[in-house]
Amino acid sequence: MDENCNRRLIPCCMNLEGGIRNRGLRMTIPRQLVAGVLDTADGYLSADEIYTRIREDYPGIGLATVYRTLVLLDEMGIVNRYNFGDGCARFIIAEEQTSEHSHQLVCEKCFKVVKYSDFVKDELDLFRRVESVLSEKHGFEINRHIVQFYGICPDCKEEK
Repeated sequence: MDENCNRRLIPCCMNLEGGIRNRGLRMTIPRQLVAGVLDTADGYLSADEIYTRIREDYPGIGLATVYRTLVLLDEMGIVNRYNFGDGCARFIIAEEQTSEHSHQLVCEKCFKVVKYSDFVKDELDLFRRVESVLSEKHGFEINRHIVQFYGICPDCKEEK
């Protein structure tokens, strides 16, 4: 693997390498490549999309290897797996668990993700009220939340 690829993969692969070694497994190039593609993606990707991106530079990789790697990364908590009802599992790098809130706009057509945190006072008040009501109703102490809104992004709207 060339130096640029190695440098590009370092942020995501640091957690991956430790977790892989703790399981008695080797840190392979395909595992680094799958994690690297997800780390640089701007949205959710299917196994086929990941495979296609990797195959451009590494034609020897197999689709089964990508699937097995995604299962392993999901089990380790490095990636999150989602099904948006289109019959295809999609993956994204897991959010840092230290963040208090995660808010995303997800395009249902291209699966691009826009993360946002620039809230106005009314939005913050609304989320605090929702948390308070849910906490009281279910006796549940809420520490953080993830909110996803689904729709069509501006680029996909233009294509219509």
